[in-house]
Amino acid sequence: MRHTESDLRALLTEHSQERAGREPSAHLGAIVRRGRRMRRTRQAVTAGAAAVLAVAAVGVGNDLLTGAPRADRAAAAQPPTHSAQVEPGPKLPDSLPVRLGAEKSDLSLIHSQRFETMGVARTVSFTPTSSSTGFKVVCDDPRAWVVTVLRLRGGESGGGTARCGESAGAHHDRLSAPSDWLKRPQSVQVWVFPPDAPVQEVAKGATGCPKKAKQCDETARLLWRPEVRERLSAKLGELPGRWAVGVYDRPAGTGSGPGGEPSAATGSPVDGASATHH
Repeated sequence: MRHTESDLRALLTEHSQERAGREPSAHLGAIVRRGRRMRRTRQAVTAGAAAVLAVAAVGVGNDLLTGAPRADRAAAAQPPTHSAQVEPGPKLPDSLPVRLGAEKSDLSLIHSQRFETMGVARTVSFTPTSSSTGFKVVCDDPRAWVVTVLRLRGGESGGGTARCGESAGAHHDRLSAPSDWLKRPQSVQVWVFPPDAPVQEVAKGATGCPKKAKQCDETARLLWRPEVRERLSAKLGELPGRWAVGVYDRPAGTGSGPGGEPSAATGSPVDGASATHH
């Protein structure tokens, strides 16, 4: 119950009248000052209680904002035991065996790139360490068509076409590598198409194999034509399909090995190309 200063004055006046003839009452000013001190004390206590309630409310609010209690939050921070795992895609070998005439050697992986789509040309840049640089393409679908195109010593294009599972790729030797092969970064272009790509349809009546050829893959030959690849890429667009290309070479400073006759091609042979297919 709150008392104003006027209430105290009235109460003291009443008491002073009742106590007439008795001992003197306490001085009014002292009583008033004591009343003021009591009121300030009550106000300080009330403010302190409000502050305690406010702190408690903040603590509760923080618990609500941060979610469950500490033990539950620690449990929630643990990753789900059945979360989906991202598959790494087709794996490239660490080395690539090549044959230069009678000599067979292994090239080491020096660079690789992975792609999530096919149907469009990709350019892979690298810095060769010898003239025996090799390339290999691996795909999620081993039946996919792969075309590799690289620059040869005379300025023409070499490379090959093959199904991805048929060791698709190519490699240079000292006879096929351009004269500036070790003087600057180089590149290889790679196309990957679906196994059932409408190659014959976009070829518009063109033929790839010579009439007297006994063993010739017509689709592979047609894919070597730049205009067929361009029309096929325009028709299909960019499609989902994971694949990777690896660049392989000898360690720097070990030489490029002797040049020899190319090994038998497992991809489609390309007229005028001296780069080895494998």
